[in-house]
Amino acid sequence: MYETDVYKNVNLDEWKRKTLDRCENGDPDIDLCEFPNEDDGDSSLALRSAKMINKSAVSEAYDRGKWLIGLLVLQSSSSFVLDSYQELIKEHLVVTLFLTMLVGAGGNAGNQSAIKVIRGMATGSVKPTWSSLVSVLRQQVIVALILATSLSAAGWLRVYVTNGDVQNSSAIALSLFLIVCTSVMVGTLLPFGLAKAGLDPANAGTSIQVLMDVLGVLITCVCCHYVLDILAASVVLS
Repeated sequence: MYETDVYKNVNLDEWKRKTLDRCENGDPDIDLCEFPNEDDGDSSLALRSAKMINKSAVSEAYDRGKWLIGLLVLQSSSSFVLDSYQELIKEHLVVTLFLTMLVGAGGNAGNQSAIKVIRGMATGSVKPTWSSLVSVLRQQVIVALILATSLSAAGWLRVYVTNGDVQNSSAIALSLFLIVCTSVMVGTLLPFGLAKAGLDPANAGTSIQVLMDVLGVLITCVCCHYVLDILAASVVLS
Protein backbone atom coordinates (compact mmCIF):
# COMPACT_ATOMS: atom_id res chain seq x y z
CA MET A 1 0.00 0.00 0.00
CA TYR A 2 1.33 3.42 -0.95
CA GLU A 3 1.48 6.20 1.62
CA THR A 4 -1.04 8.17 -0.41
CA ASP A 5 -3.55 5.31 -0.14
CA VAL A 6 -3.63 5.80 3.62
CA TYR A 7 -4.82 9.36 3.19
CA LYS A 8 -6.98 9.12 0.05
CA ASN A 9 -10.14 9.50 2.14
CA VAL A 10 -8.83 12.43 4.20
CA ASN A 11 -11.07 15.48 4.20
CA LEU A 12 -8.42 18.05 3.30
CA ASP A 13 -10.45 21.09 4.25
CA GLU A 14 -11.17 19.61 7.67
CA TRP A 15 -7.53 18.60 8.09
CA LYS A 16 -6.34 22.11 7.25
CA ARG A 17 -8.89 23.65 9.59
CA LYS A 18 -7.77 21.47 12.49
CA THR A 19 -4.14 22.17 11.65
CA LEU A 20 -4.80 25.89 11.63
CA ASP A 21 -6.47 25.58 15.03
CA ARG A 22 -3.36 23.87 16.39
CA CYS A 23 -1.18 26.66 15.04
CA GLU A 24 -3.54 29.26 16.49
CA ASN A 25 -3.25 27.59 19.89
CA GLY A 26 0.53 27.60 19.77
CA ASP A 27 1.48 24.12 18.62
CA PRO A 28 5.28 24.25 18.69
CA ASP A 29 5.69 21.89 15.71
CA ILE A 30 5.99 24.08 12.64
CA ASP A 31 5.50 21.05 10.36
CA LEU A 32 1.88 20.89 11.47
CA CYS A 33 1.38 24.53 10.56
CA GLU A 34 2.70 24.45 7.02
CA PHE A 35 0.29 24.01 4.17
CA PRO A 36 1.33 22.81 0.70
CA ASN A 37 1.26 25.07 -2.32
CA GLU A 38 -1.85 24.87 -4.45
CA ASP A 39 0.21 23.39 -7.28
CA ASP A 40 1.41 20.51 -5.10
CA GLY A 41 -1.93 18.73 -5.18
CA ASP A 42 -3.62 16.54 -2.62
CA SER A 43 -1.05 13.76 -2.94
CA SER A 44 1.71 16.09 -1.74
CA LEU A 45 -0.28 16.88 1.36
CA ALA A 46 -0.91 13.21 2.03
CA LEU A 47 2.77 12.34 1.62
CA ARG A 48 3.84 15.11 3.97
CA SER A 49 1.24 14.00 6.49
CA ALA A 50 2.44 10.43 6.32
CA LYS A 51 6.03 11.51 6.91
CA MET A 52 5.04 13.51 9.97
CA ILE A 53 2.94 10.76 11.48
CA ASN A 54 5.42 7.97 10.67
CA LYS A 55 8.38 9.82 12.18
CA SER A 56 10.00 7.54 14.75
CA ALA A 57 9.89 8.35 18.45
CA VAL A 58 13.70 8.16 18.62
CA SER A 59 14.10 10.63 15.76
CA GLU A 60 11.60 13.06 17.25
CA ALA A 61 13.14 12.75 20.71
CA TYR A 62 16.58 13.45 19.26
CA ASP A 63 15.44 16.53 17.33
CA ARG A 64 13.64 17.94 20.33
CA GLY A 65 16.14 16.81 22.93
CA LYS A 66 19.18 18.51 21.48
CA TRP A 67 17.34 21.82 21.46
CA LEU A 68 16.05 21.32 25.01
CA ILE A 69 19.54 20.53 26.29
CA GLY A 70 20.79 23.81 24.86
CA LEU A 71 17.92 25.66 26.51
CA LEU A 72 18.64 23.89 29.79
CA VAL A 73 22.22 25.16 29.75
CA LEU A 74 21.06 28.66 28.86
CA GLN A 75 18.45 28.73 31.60
CA SER A 76 21.02 27.72 34.21
CA SER A 77 22.86 30.99 33.53
CA SER A 78 20.22 32.81 35.61
CA SER A 79 21.98 31.40 38.67
CA PHE A 80 24.98 33.64 37.92
CA VAL A 81 22.69 36.68 37.93
CA LEU A 82 21.14 35.72 41.25
CA ASP A 83 24.57 35.06 42.70
CA SER A 84 25.67 38.57 41.71
CA TYR A 85 22.72 40.09 43.57
CA GLN A 86 22.80 38.05 46.76
CA GLU A 87 22.81 41.14 48.98
CA LEU A 88 19.78 42.60 47.20
CA ILE A 89 17.84 39.36 47.66
CA LYS A 90 18.79 39.13 51.34
CA GLU A 91 17.80 42.71 52.11
CA HIS A 92 14.66 42.86 49.99
CA LEU A 93 12.54 39.75 50.31
CA VAL A 94 9.97 41.24 47.93
CA VAL A 95 12.29 40.41 45.02
CA THR A 96 12.16 36.71 45.84
CA LEU A 97 8.43 36.70 46.53
CA PHE A 98 7.47 38.13 43.15
CA LEU A 99 10.31 36.90 40.92
CA THR A 100 8.27 33.95 39.64
CA MET A 101 5.38 36.25 38.78
CA LEU A 102 7.68 38.57 36.85
CA VAL A 103 9.51 36.00 34.76
CA GLY A 104 6.27 34.11 34.18
CA ALA A 105 4.57 37.22 32.82
CA GLY A 106 7.53 37.80 30.53
CA GLY A 107 7.49 34.26 29.20
CA ASN A 108 3.75 34.33 28.60
CA ALA A 109 3.77 37.68 26.80
CA GLY A 110 6.74 36.71 24.67
CA ASN A 111 5.26 33.35 23.80
CA GLN A 112 2.07 35.00 22.57
CA SER A 113 4.06 37.19 20.17
CA ALA A 114 6.23 34.29 19.03
CA ILE A 115 3.17 32.13 18.30
CA LYS A 116 1.59 34.96 16.32
CA VAL A 117 4.67 35.26 14.10
CA ILE A 118 5.12 31.47 13.79
CA ARG A 119 1.51 31.05 12.74
CA GLY A 120 1.88 33.92 10.26
CA MET A 121 4.93 32.27 8.71
CA ALA A 122 3.12 28.94 8.55
CA THR A 123 0.10 30.36 6.76
CA GLY A 124 2.13 32.66 4.53
CA SER A 125 0.79 35.96 5.90
CA VAL A 126 4.22 36.71 7.39
CA LYS A 127 7.45 36.27 5.42
CA PRO A 128 10.98 36.09 6.85
CA THR A 129 11.85 39.37 5.12
CA TRP A 130 12.92 42.80 6.34
CA SER A 131 9.72 44.51 5.18
CA SER A 132 7.55 41.93 6.92
CA LEU A 133 9.64 42.23 10.08
CA VAL A 134 9.24 46.00 10.17
CA SER A 135 5.48 45.72 9.65
CA VAL A 136 5.01 43.16 12.41
CA LEU A 137 7.40 44.93 14.76
CA ARG A 138 5.59 48.26 14.33
CA GLN A 139 2.35 46.67 15.50
CA GLN A 140 3.96 44.74 18.32
CA VAL A 141 5.62 47.85 19.77
CA ILE A 142 2.18 49.31 20.37
CA VAL A 143 0.94 46.00 21.77
CA ALA A 144 3.96 45.82 24.08
CA LEU A 145 3.36 49.29 25.52
CA ILE A 146 -0.33 48.62 26.13
CA LEU A 147 0.30 45.24 27.74
CA ALA A 148 3.24 46.49 29.79
CA THR A 149 1.30 49.46 31.13
CA SER A 150 -1.75 47.44 32.12
CA LEU A 151 0.22 44.55 33.61
CA SER A 152 2.57 46.81 35.56
CA ALA A 153 -0.43 48.67 37.02
CA ALA A 154 -1.97 45.36 38.07
CA GLY A 155 1.40 44.25 39.42
CA TRP A 156 1.82 47.44 41.45
CA LEU A 157 -1.61 46.94 43.02
CA ARG A 158 -0.89 43.26 43.68
CA VAL A 159 2.34 44.01 45.54
CA TYR A 160 0.88 46.96 47.46
CA VAL A 161 -2.12 44.97 48.68
CA THR A 162 0.06 42.23 50.14
CA ASN A 163 3.19 44.23 50.98
CA GLY A 164 1.87 47.71 51.75
CA ASP A 165 5.03 49.46 50.58
CA VAL A 166 5.00 52.02 47.76
CA GLN A 167 8.71 51.67 47.06
CA ASN A 168 8.56 47.89 46.77
CA SER A 169 5.45 48.12 44.61
CA SER A 170 7.11 50.64 42.30
CA ALA A 171 10.24 48.51 41.94
CA ILE A 172 8.24 45.43 40.98
CA ALA A 173 5.95 47.41 38.66
CA LEU A 174 8.91 48.97 36.84
CA SER A 175 10.51 45.55 36.48
CA LEU A 176 7.27 44.13 35.12
CA PHE A 177 6.89 46.97 32.61
CA LEU A 178 10.40 46.45 31.21
CA ILE A 179 10.10 42.67 31.22
CA VAL A 180 6.84 42.66 29.25
CA CYS A 181 8.15 45.18 26.71
CA THR A 182 11.33 43.16 26.27
CA SER A 183 9.52 39.83 26.01
CA VAL A 184 7.10 41.02 23.33
CA MET A 185 9.99 42.40 21.26
CA VAL A 186 12.12 39.27 21.70
CA GLY A 187 9.14 37.02 20.98
CA THR A 188 8.52 38.93 17.76
CA LEU A 189 12.13 38.99 16.60
CA LEU A 190 13.15 35.46 17.53
CA PRO A 191 11.19 33.54 14.84
CA PHE A 192 12.59 35.89 12.18
CA GLY A 193 16.10 35.38 13.51
CA LEU A 194 15.78 31.61 13.56
CA ALA A 195 14.33 31.58 10.04
CA LYS A 196 17.20 33.72 8.75
CA ALA A 197 19.69 31.39 10.44
CA GLY A 198 18.14 28.40 8.68
CA LEU A 199 16.67 27.01 11.89
CA ASP A 200 13.09 26.00 12.64
CA PRO A 201 11.16 29.16 13.65
CA ALA A 202 8.88 26.99 15.79
CA ASN A 203 11.72 26.64 18.29
CA ALA A 204 11.03 30.23 19.26
CA GLY A 205 8.00 28.97 21.18
CA THR A 206 10.15 27.15 23.71
CA SER A 207 13.18 29.41 23.49
CA ILE A 208 11.32 32.55 24.47
CA GLN A 209 10.36 31.02 27.81
CA VAL A 210 13.98 30.30 28.68
CA LEU A 211 15.31 33.60 27.36
CA MET A 212 12.79 35.54 29.40
CA ASP A 213 13.59 33.52 32.50
CA VAL A 214 17.18 34.71 32.23
CA LEU A 215 16.40 38.24 31.05
CA GLY A 216 13.55 38.54 33.54
CA VAL A 217 15.82 37.73 36.46
CA LEU A 218 18.43 40.20 35.19
CA ILE A 219 15.92 43.02 34.60
CA THR A 220 14.29 42.45 37.99
CA CYS A 221 17.58 42.49 39.89
CA VAL A 222 18.86 45.58 38.09
CA CYS A 223 15.60 47.52 38.50
CA CYS A 224 15.10 46.57 42.13
CA HIS A 225 18.73 47.38 42.92
CA TYR A 226 18.32 50.81 41.37
CA VAL A 227 14.94 51.61 42.98
CA LEU A 228 15.37 49.96 46.37
CA ASP A 229 19.07 50.66 46.95
CA ILE A 230 20.49 53.50 44.84
CA LEU A 231 17.36 55.64 44.46
CA ALA A 232 16.27 55.05 48.05
CA ALA A 233 19.71 56.04 49.34
CA SER A 234 19.75 59.24 47.29
CA VAL A 235 16.31 60.21 48.61
CA VAL A 236 17.44 59.70 52.21
CA LEU A 237 20.59 61.79 51.68
CA SER A 238 18.65 64.61 50.11
